[in-house]
Amino acid sequence: MQRALDLLERIATHPEGARLSELADGAGLNRSTAHNLLASLEGLGYITQDKKGAAYRLTGKLNRLLRLDAEAEHALRARIRPVLKNVSQASGESTFLALATGTDYLCVDAVQSDQPLHLAVRPGERKPLIGEALGHALLAADPDLAHLVRADDPDRWERHAQEIADAERHGFALDLDSQQAGISCVAVVVTPAPRSPLPGPPAASRNHASSRSARRSARHWTKCDRPTRNGCDPGPLECGKPTRV
Repeated sequence: MQRALDLLERIATHPEGARLSELADGAGLNRSTAHNLLASLEGLGYITQDKKGAAYRLTGKLNRLLRLDAEAEHALRARIRPVLKNVSQASGESTFLALATGTDYLCVDAVQSDQPLHLAVRPGERKPLIGEALGHALLAADPDLAHLVRADDPDRWERHAQEIADAERHGFALDLDSQQAGISCVAVVVTPAPRSPLPGPPAASRNHASSRSARRSARHWTKCDRPTRNGCDPGPLECGKPTRV
């Protein structure tokens, strides 16, 4: 186990991947032993190769085991909770706080709307990053995370590549009636270096996103003449002025 973990740590220091020869030499192993250990790690899903003989890279599986420690997560929720409440009260809609964990996002706090029709995301709920505004906002803000997620599921990435690119270009991500008819959603990333300040105290990490559902269309959130899945033309965000920060 110690030798396998050593190889795993060595691969982690090479974002573009490391070949069998350099891993074996660096760990002081013969290549047959190193190959067998790497094959076991690959079979368990912790590393991958683009093709036989290519460099070994980490998958997102290790990240799925990780999340903020309890104290840090509590501090994050305390800082962002007033923002969620303010935006929810101003809009009458649900707001959520989520963080990236591997190839998923994890909802860690939510203020639910009292409207009969609303998008309900519960704390503790986990969903794939690809396919929803929350995940697209996180992917657009973190190139390393995007690289891991794209490698994990290239086909699904390609189906949503334009939406992720739009999120990176606009600084926010939209779901327009894609999750539930009549409900749309906007997601913004909370980062330590704001472009424009979000109302209330900032979060301490870039890998968190807040999301808010909107009734009818994205018009309630953005000054858009024609809101579409490719963004809007033109206008800044309104209703609490959420931005990618």
